[in-house]
Parts: sequence; C-alpha cells; structure tokens
Amino acid sequence: MFQPDHYAISVGDVEKSITFYEKLEFKKIKDYQSEDGTVRIVQMQNGNFILEMFYYPDSEKLPDFVSTLGEDLKVKGSKHLGLQVTDVEKAAAYLEEAGLVTEKPMISQGRLGRPYFFIKDPNGIFVEIISAG
Repeated sequence: MFQPDHYAISVGDVEKSITFYEKLEFKKIKDYQSEDGTVRIVQMQNGNFILEMFYYPDSEKLPDFVSTLGEDLKVKGSKHLGLQVTDVEKAAAYLEEAGLVTEKPMISQGRLGRPYFFIKDPNGIFVEIISAG
C-alpha cells in the first residue's frame, strides 16, 4: 500500500544543490518559482525516488548541532539522505574525481553490517553512501 515517494530538504543555494545532486544521478523533473520570488521548489528524481528542494532567499543557516554526525543523530528529526551503491570504494573514488569531496571519504563498517560513508551536500546536509548488500 505505501511506497517511498520523496524526501524534502531546504537549501541555501538551489543552483549548487541541483549541480551536486545531478552528479549523484538525479535529474530535475519539476521547477516551480513563485510569482513574488519568495520560494522556489525543485524536484529531482533518481529511479523511483524524488528529492524535493525548497529554496527561500531569506532562509536560515543550518543549526550548529548538524556540523557533526554524532551530535545530529542525538537530536530528534530527519537525519540524512541515504543513497545505495553496489561498490562503496568506487563511489568514494567517483565523488573525489567529481570534486564533490576534497579527500577520499573514510569507509566504515556499519553496525548493521553494511559498509558506508558520509558526505555533506552544499548546504551541509548529510548524505550517506551505503553498500547495497
């Protein structure tokens, strides 16, 4: 009955965000701009999953607790976007080559048994890259 549809984030620079997520194989499918310029909403799709980005020119900065994953996980609310890959080593190398990270990400073995690593998008939002199996 229920299927995943989308995940929504608020961004500080919509163009940088679009470019970043395009490099993660998302394609822009909708782009709404209010007549008064107070909000822009962009939807990007990867497979059956939609990432919905809200951009408000007067948006507030990310809270300080989000600067580290350990502190962020202790705070109630949404945590991160998880993207599945078949090979985390290849994904880490790709992200470095694509200029999305400044150094090769540190791959960890998850407590639930899957290798993963985290990066941040241009807004400081955590994105987890995790092995498919």
